[in-house]
Amino acid sequence: MKYGFIGVGNMGYFMAGHCLKAGYEMVVSSTHAKDAVAKLVKAGAEEVASNAEVGQKAERIFLCLPNGDVVKNVIDELIKAENSVVKEIYDFSTVGPMVSKELGKEGEVKGYKYYDCPIAGGVAGAEAATLSIMIGCADEEFEKVKEVVSPMGKHIMHAGTVGSGSAAKMFNNYLGGSELVACCEVMVMAKQLGMDVENLFQIINKSTGRNFASEMAIPGFLKHRDFTPKFTTDLFYKDINIAMQTADELKLPVTIGPATLQAFGATRAMGCGQEHSIAVVKYYEALAGVKVNEED
Repeated sequence: MKYGFIGVGNMGYFMAGHCLKAGYEMVVSSTHAKDAVAKLVKAGAEEVASNAEVGQKAERIFLCLPNGDVVKNVIDELIKAENSVVKEIYDFSTVGPMVSKELGKEGEVKGYKYYDCPIAGGVAGAEAATLSIMIGCADEEFEKVKEVVSPMGKHIMHAGTVGSGSAAKMFNNYLGGSELVACCEVMVMAKQLGMDVENLFQIINKSTGRNFASEMAIPGFLKHRDFTPKFTTDLFYKDINIAMQTADELKLPVTIGPATLQAFGATRAMGCGQEHSIAVVKYYEALAGVKVNEED
């Protein structure tokens, strides 16, 4: 069986590479990320000129794409390709749960299986094959899906039926984004109070206020004021917006999400969209007229 991988960007490149090492026959399209494609070809992948050609050669397709609209367009290209052989689609993209449910239903009608398999762990996790992968599929299909995606992840978890994987990722990033914004607010307020901000977070990380941002992002940032992107402001804005759209569809009023979205949106407006998401601190620094720390 041949596998197609579309979306060999910062994370997809490493994920496809792990699949090649696991012995998967991989087909990649040269339409984007040409340097990454060339490296994968050297590692044993087969290169084709379009997504449609991937659909003509590969029965199992892996997608790692930027948003739901792109996912829909690519699936359309794959399925409508003349003599398409696509039977299964594993979608690692971060899209809304409603989008995944829609794609799952379309797959049932058009004769292919769609599984939402969003990922967490960043580029480092993709490179090390330690990603968390949240699977949306029927109970009886999980072990098969888990085996298929296993070369790319360490923690492969069943979230529920199709759409549940995307929902789990949405909720994960909703919490992660709000925690990061809160940490940025705290850093700026502490600076205004004349506190040693680095010492404050050492205290917090031994207390009940600790969270992923306080433990993983803030200490390094306080030592080295670095905005090199790992998970960008633009990406967090997109992911929080997915949660807001879902809440609207469910007619559920939420309060934390809009405030978080506003902070990321204001930071994007300052020109920091492609910087590390901790750039939100710049927004609060500008409002307060202080600077948490200085560049090295």
